[in-house]
Formats: sequence, C-alpha cells, structure tokens
Amino acid sequence: MTSDSPPEGRWLRLVDRPTPLLKQMPTFLALLLAVILTSFVPDIDFSSERVAFTGIGLIVIATVFAAIISVRGVLDSSWIFLIPMIDIVGFGLFRAGTGGAQSIYGALVMIPVVWLATGPGPRYVLLIAVLSSSIIVVPFIANPPASAADWFRAVISPLVFATVAAVVNELSRLQRVRTEQAEALASERAQALAENQAMVQRLRDKESENRELLASFESLWSSITSQGVIAVDTAGAVTAWNPGAEHLFGRSDAEALAGLRFADLFPARSLQAVLDDRECDRAVVGSAGAVGSADAAESGAQVLFTRVDDGEHVEIDIPIVTANGSEVPARLTVTRRIGGDGRQHGYLLVITDETRTVEVVRMKDEFVGMISHELRTPLSSIIGFLDLLRDHPDTPLTDEQGAFVDIIERNAQRLLALVGDLLFTAQVESGRFPLEPVESDIVALVRAATESATPHAGRQGVALHVEVPEPPVRMSADPGRLGQAIDNLLSNAIKFTPAGGEVTLTVTDDARSVHIAVRDTGVGIPADEQGQLFTRFFRASTATRNAVQGVGLGLTITRAIVLAHGGSMDVTSTEGEGTEFRIRLPRV
Repeated sequence: MTSDSPPEGRWLRLVDRPTPLLKQMPTFLALLLAVILTSFVPDIDFSSERVAFTGIGLIVIATVFAAIISVRGVLDSSWIFLIPMIDIVGFGLFRAGTGGAQSIYGALVMIPVVWLATGPGPRYVLLIAVLSSSIIVVPFIANPPASAADWFRAVISPLVFATVAAVVNELSRLQRVRTEQAEALASERAQALAENQAMVQRLRDKESENRELLASFESLWSSITSQGVIAVDTAGAVTAWNPGAEHLFGRSDAEALAGLRFADLFPARSLQAVLDDRECDRAVVGSAGAVGSADAAESGAQVLFTRVDDGEHVEIDIPIVTANGSEVPARLTVTRRIGGDGRQHGYLLVITDETRTVEVVRMKDEFVGMISHELRTPLSSIIGFLDLLRDHPDTPLTDEQGAFVDIIERNAQRLLALVGDLLFTAQVESGRFPLEPVESDIVALVRAATESATPHAGRQGVALHVEVPEPPVRMSADPGRLGQAIDNLLSNAIKFTPAGGEVTLTVTDDARSVHIAVRDTGVGIPADEQGQLFTRFFRASTATRNAVQGVGLGLTITRAIVLAHGGSMDVTSTEGEGTEFRIRLPRV
C-alpha cells in the first residue's frame, strides 16, 4: 500500500493490522472516562488515591510503551502482550482505589483481558485467570470482605474472565487459521493470475507470430507461379494447389480440390513405366511403354510414394497432362509432407515445366551432331593427306618437317577423337545409340585396357595393378564400347593420381552380374560435386585446380555405355584420398 492509496484503503489497513497503540486506545479512553467520572461525580470518590493513581500510572506507562513500539513498526512481537498485562494490573489497582469490591470500574478489566486473550496459545488464558484472580483477591488480604457475596464474587469473576478469555482465544485461533488460509489462497490466486496473464501474453505473442507466418506463407504460396506446387494426402488426393499449378495444368484451385488425384496429373503409361522399373534413378519415363490402365497408374503412384517413405529422394522427368489433354514435359520432385504434430500428412509435389529445357537440349544436340559431322570429314581428309605427305617418295621430308607433321597429326587425331565423342553423346541423347553385343570375355577386355594404359601410367609415375580371376568371365556385350568405357575410367584414374600413387582395376562376378571397379589414390572429388560427375562437360574443381586436361565427356560416355548394357554405375570418393568407380553389368 503506497502513500497514494485512497483513504478507505488506509482505514482498511489500520483495521486489518492495527498497531499496539490503536489496540491500547480503548483501554486508555476507558481509564480517562473513569478518572473524569470519579473527579466530577459527587457519589463516586477515591477510596485510596495512592493505589488508584498507581494503577493510572501503570496504564499511562503501558500506553506510552504502545506508542513507542508502534512508531518503530513492531506489530508481531510477543512483547506487545506485556501491554494488556500491565493494563489488567493497572485496572485492578484503580478498582481497589475506587471502592474495591464495591467499585463500579471492575468491568473495565474486560478490555485488556480481551486483548490479551487474542494471543496465540492457551497460556494467555491461564495468565488471564492468574492476573484476574490476583487483582480481585489481593485487596481482600488488607481489607477482607464482610459478606459471603463478596467472597463469592472473588471466585466467580476470575472464572468469568477466564471463560471469556478462552472463548476469545479460540475465536482468535480460528480467525488466524482462516486468515492464513485466506492469505494462502490469495497468494495462490495471485500466482495463478500472474501465470494466466503471462500465458495470455505468450498466446497473444504466438498468435501474432502465427498471423505473420500465415501472411508470409500465403504471400510466398501465391508468388510461386513458375512452378507447380501441389500437396496430396497419403491416398493421393489433391489437398493444396498453388497458382503455378493453375497456370501449368490449366485447372483452377476449385477444380483441383474437387476430387483430382495424383494419378490424374500424369499419363497412365508414364506411371506404368515407374511401376515396371522400380529401381529407376532419375529415370526418364513416358517415352516408352504401353498405355497403362487406371489401376497400373495408381500402382505406379504408390511406388513413388513408397520410395519417398523409405527415405529416398525422388526426382524424375515425366510428362504432365493439362486440362485440354495435351502433354507437357516436366520435372517432378516428391517429398514427404510433415504436419505440425510431427506426423506425415501426405506428400508435396514440385513440378517444373521442362518444355523450354527439352527444346534447348534438342537444338543443342542437333547442333553438336551437325557440327561434329561436318568436322569429321575435313579432319579425316587432313589426316589422310598428312600420311601422303609423310610417305611421298618424290619429296621426302626433313627431320624437322617430319616432327612438324607428327605434331599436326597428333593434334588432328585428338580433335577427331573429340568429334567422335561429341557424335557419340549426340547419339545417346537422341536415343540412336548403336550396340553390337557378342559373347565377350570381360577379363580379356580389362587386360587389353590395362596394357594400353601402362605406358601412360609409366609416364605419370603411377603404379597400375590388375586383380582379375584366372578363368574367363563371359557375357553378352559390345566389346568395342565396353572397352571404351574401361579405357575412359583408367585414363581418368591415372590423370588424377599424382606420381607415386596407385590405380587398381578389379573384376568380380557372380551368377547374375559382373562387377568392374577402378580405384585410385588420387586427389578425389568434393562431396558436393559428385552428383554432377555424369553431366556433360562438367569438370570437378580438383581437375581445374590441378590443371588436368579434358572436356568433361568421358564419364558421360562411360555411363551411357554401361546403361545401354542394362547395367548401373556409382562412385565413392574422398577428397585428398582417392576415388573408386564401380560398374555392375547383368549377365542377362
């Protein structure tokens, strides 16, 4: 309670926790009234002024003591109850000095008795009985009463005071208990109210944050117009459809949410191709396969969802079906959609229109193929005329001229090999990749590739090891193309291995497949670049830093040859430690 509290608040505080002086005032005022009556009423006289004024002095002393401890702020000390004890003695002496047993002021003792009885514990009741008995009986020692009624009063009065004190003491105890309970409840209520207020404030803050996040999400959701972002539940039904999807598919949000399903977004044959090829890795689907039924399409969708549930990152090229029935090439990415409760609520689809990309790739391939074809003829002519120039019997070349011709022929051969690689990649991209499979010995192909690479490894200071089984490992394959793939891997391993390093080529087989691995102790490939290794013209940062020659077509060609044989290819590499490329070729 501050000094600015209203008057009624201050009065309530005084009544709720009165000071010792305030408790003493009824006693002091009663004494003052008794003194006035005794002094001015003729029928009331002092029987012993010395005794009466001694009692008055005690009460005045008690009042001064009450004022002192009130000023000092002492409210709960047990010393406070010394005041009513002095008052009881003082009133007893005042009674004795104003007529003794016949005094009209005997009842005034009840005022300090009530105060003393409010003390905690029954000892104050016992103390009241002793004091009240003393102030009534002590005067009888000097002046014994003449009648039995006076003796009876001497016995009854202390009992009455003790009884009243006992009742007041019990009521005070109950009041203290109830006050403590009320204070405890008030404290708990105040704490609960403070916690509720804090919770309300936190809820308001969270509500404000949620409104801001919702506004931000809606703004972001509406701003994505170049890609279709679609949410579906675990059964494949569309539950969210952004403006990009409206533009891409030509369907409004209301149309999409009115029962459109995942399988309705793509051609049935494309989803059936997913069903038929469960192990596709960024597969290009939709270009082949018979028209699938609705059940096959739904099953293909479930295959994609299962791959996502297994933790696989699903990203495939697949055409979409627009509202008018036309097909548009697109890139699809599928991820799990997790709700705020931590449970999976479905899947999120991100669809990118690949029409322009496909057209650019087609034009680039046509351009590469055309330029490569146009370069191949004059290069072959240059190499042929260089042979004629070197071997012409009528005009023999000098040693210096012969060296020049060798340099020209060597660079022409390199350029012709590059043109061949460009033509090969164009054939791969256009789907016209020719294979001539025959019964081949993989061990013989590996040994031949190793013999061809040995001089290169010797010049580089790289040790070349071959680990192959003794018996032939036979399978149906195009020996020329497969030998080209092995040559590419060996050449790369040697180029990227510093002098003193090692390159190891191993062949293992089982009943179903043949495995070829090329492992080196070279510079390695950064982890964040390994996913781009099979992209045309891509070169790792370790290649550019170490000035390793190349145009970035070898791995693309090698992977295309492996895939054409129905196999697969993967890589493991640690920068600064080395790289291992692995080829798996199925026997059938």
